[in-house]
Parts: sequence; C-alpha cells; structure tokens
Amino acid sequence: MRNPLKSFRPNGRRGLHNERGSLLIISYMIIFMLVAFGGAAVILSINDSKVSQRQKRTMEAFHIAEAGIERAIYDLRTDFLNDSSSPSWSDGTINTFTIGPNTGSFYSIPYASTSLNSGSYAVTVKNVTGVNDSIWVRSTGTLGDISQTIEVYAKIESLSPWDNAIFAGSGAAGAMVNGNVNISGSVHILGSGLTSSDYAIDLGGTAELVRNNYSSMEAGLFAKVPTLPTTVVNGETVYTLSSELRIKHGKVGLSGSSTVGEPNVAGNSWKEFVDATYVTDGYGGNQGTNSVYSDNGWSNSYDLGDSVSFPSLSDPYSGYATYQSYLRANALVLNSAAQLTQLASITPTSSFTYSGANGSISMDGAGHMTVSGVVYIEGGDLNLNKAGANKTINYTGAGSILVTGNANINVNLETTGNSSFPNDIVGIMTPGNMTFNEANINIMGLFYAEGRITAQKQTDIIGTIVSNYFDFGTNVPAIFQVPETVNHLPSGMIGQSGAWVMRIVSWQKL
Repeated sequence: MRNPLKSFRPNGRRGLHNERGSLLIISYMIIFMLVAFGGAAVILSINDSKVSQRQKRTMEAFHIAEAGIERAIYDLRTDFLNDSSSPSWSDGTINTFTIGPNTGSFYSIPYASTSLNSGSYAVTVKNVTGVNDSIWVRSTGTLGDISQTIEVYAKIESLSPWDNAIFAGSGAAGAMVNGNVNISGSVHILGSGLTSSDYAIDLGGTAELVRNNYSSMEAGLFAKVPTLPTTVVNGETVYTLSSELRIKHGKVGLSGSSTVGEPNVAGNSWKEFVDATYVTDGYGGNQGTNSVYSDNGWSNSYDLGDSVSFPSLSDPYSGYATYQSYLRANALVLNSAAQLTQLASITPTSSFTYSGANGSISMDGAGHMTVSGVVYIEGGDLNLNKAGANKTINYTGAGSILVTGNANINVNLETTGNSSFPNDIVGIMTPGNMTFNEANINIMGLFYAEGRITAQKQTDIIGTIVSNYFDFGTNVPAIFQVPETVNHLPSGMIGQSGAWVMRIVSWQKL
C-alpha cells in the first residue's frame, strides 16, 4: 500500500513551467513596445525634420522677400538722388525705369521675378495720391512651394537744412518765444552743447511751432508761392506742409496756449496735425505733451543719429580749406571803400550796378534789385534800410550774397510777381549775425547766419532761416517754409549737398 504522504507532492514543475511561459510573453511584449516606441520616435523625428526644414525654407523665403524690399528701397532712394530738379516717384520714372505711377493698385517694377539663393523675389509698388515722396512697396519671396510677403510704407526725407522753416545748431539760446508766433513748416534743432534739462526752444503765450499749413499767410504773399501738395485726412483732401519737429538735444517748452500742431478741425482745407515729432529729451512747460498734436504722438526720440551736422563756413569744401574761401574764389568780390559804403546802406532809392563773371547785384533807384550768381562782400556789413515811408525792395533773379560782416534787413524784401518765388530767390549768408528789426515787414528768401539770427519785431519770413542760435524775443515773427525752395537753391548757397534718407514708416508681414 502506497504511503499517501509520499504519493502527495506539489506540482512544482508545472508551476515552474508556467512562470517560464509568462516571462517569455512579457519579454515579447517589452520587445514589441520598444519597437513601437522606436518606430514612433523615428516617425516623430522624421516629422520634426520635415517641420524644421519647412521652417528653414519659410525663413529663407522671408529673407528673400526682405532682399526684394532692400533692392526696391535702393532704387527708390537713387531716383531722388539722381533728380535734383524735381525728384518724385509719381513722374513715370524710377531710377531710369519707365514705370507707373498708379495709386489704385500695385504694379510691377522691372525685377518682377529675380532669382536669389535657389529662390526668387517679386516686387511691386503703389503710389500715394497727391504725394511724391511716399510709396507702398510689396515683396514676395518664394522658395520651392513656400512664399512669404512683406509690405512696407516708405517715405524719403531731405536732410538739407533748407528743407525746414528753421534749422538750428544750438537752439534758441535761452530766449523765451511767446506772443502770436507762427512757425509754419518743419523745425530741426541739433541743440549742440545742451543737456537733457536745457530748453532747445521755449514757447509761451499763443506761440505755435511746426504748423502744417499756410492758413495765416497774407493773400498777397500766398499768391507768390507754389501751391502746397495735398493729402487725405479722415476722408478729406487737404493741403499740407508735411511738417516735422526734430530736437536732438534739449527740451521743448510749451506753456500758455502754445502748441505743436493744432487739433484737427473737420471741413478745413488744410492739415492741422504735424506729420511727426522726434524729441529725445521730451517736453516741459505748464502744458507739455498735452499741447502736442502729431500723427506719431509725442514719445519718439530723435531719429537721425549723427547723420546731420550744422553746415559751417569753416568746413573744407571742394579742395578749399573752407567753404567761405571756396565762395570767395568763385564769386564777384566787392571790397573797395566805395562799394562797402554803398552796400552798408542800401535803400529802395539806391542806384548802382556791380557785376562780373561770377555774379552781379544792382539797384535801379525805383526799389528794384537784380541779383545773380555769387556776390562776396568783404570787409563790411550788408544793410537794407527803408527810405522814409518807402520800405519795399522787390527783386528778380537767383543769387546768393555772402557778407563777412553782419547782415541787417529792415525792409520788405519780396519777389516781384505772382508765382515768382522761388523761381526768383535770393540767399544771404554771414559768418556773423543777422537781424530783422523793422516792424511789419515781409521778407522772402533763404537766410544763413553762423552766429545768431534775431527778429525783434513782427516780421513775416517766407523761406528758411539757418543759424546756430535764433532769438525771437517777445515780438516774434511768422515763418513760412516753402518746400520747393530746396529744389531752387541759388548758386553758392551753403548746404547744397543735402542728403536723402529713406524711412520705413510702417511694416507688416502679409
């Protein structure tokens, strides 16, 4: 008989065999999961690579589009540089290419499809109604099946000191400007030597800086100057000076009712807001930024870096030690005692003629002056004075006068007929000072004083003043910039070699 205890034994082998089967299954599962994860990782890596490559091509297409913008900007700027008489993007030619204009839709320029870095760019432009110095530029960069489009609004600006109502090296010399001042046109002050707490210009009373129109110009003067270009503001077509305010160093003080620009008024035929302000050191006075009316607000800093400097008669020029010595070598030089006596007291009844190969100046005894070329007055002053009640000198011709002494203008100095300025234009320069001291006179021209320009009475100046300092005292003038004068600078006028700067006003990726 079998021992029941011996016949009973646990099924150890069967349990061991079962555990081995489970481990095999688990191993297969792990291998399967690793293969699956590995496959997923490979697929993910491939997809990431494709996304990365697409992003790379997208970026390359974007840079190709940027290259198209840069080429167009180059050609647009060159077009202005090569056309000194009447630069424009609306005259049917852009840098020798006969194209446009079109304000309704974008049109292609000659490099409509240009290969670059295994891709290509296509550039189109669109003109702006009534504006010659602004344009839309659109560039599409393509690489394979990817395209990127950039659109910019570009504007070109003259860095000439004569493309302003006032251009100053050192500011207002601490003078408070108040009363009914009206500065219509751009103002550019470098503020050399001023600190961030100094005032480059300080306005009070009802003074107005950088007005954008001729709304207060006398009708007789208005008839003598070119019609202003137009722009569209809030659906209205209005006249504009495209005025801008630039102050590199120093603050702008606004007190009382003084303003930069004016609040917009619907229904007027002129633009009230100025186009832009660029003031690094900000605004002061009891009004400050509350009285700034500008398309770009008031918080923008000076935007031209060190690209602009004050033109000095001491600067070397064209192989000469100074610009002044260049002028003397290329001018009618007047330096005899009799000539200096005559030029120190010119009145409407004066009668004289001085002429030479390089310039001429004459008075006919009946209040008419003729000037041409370059006249260099050496060793004396230039004074234009009234003769009793007669205080008007009308002039014709285009010429510049440099006087080594001071210049004092105390008469109406105007061109003769309607639409005559700046086809007839006179420029007066001095390394010293210039004053306008007679009350209620109108003066048309370009005026440069390396020292100071002072106006103690109410005087209307039609043109531009350029000086290191300007002092308007308490009876301030009205100054009206005539933008077309920069295209009619008389021979020899300092600052002839002004540059053009391209500005991207707006940018977007379409």
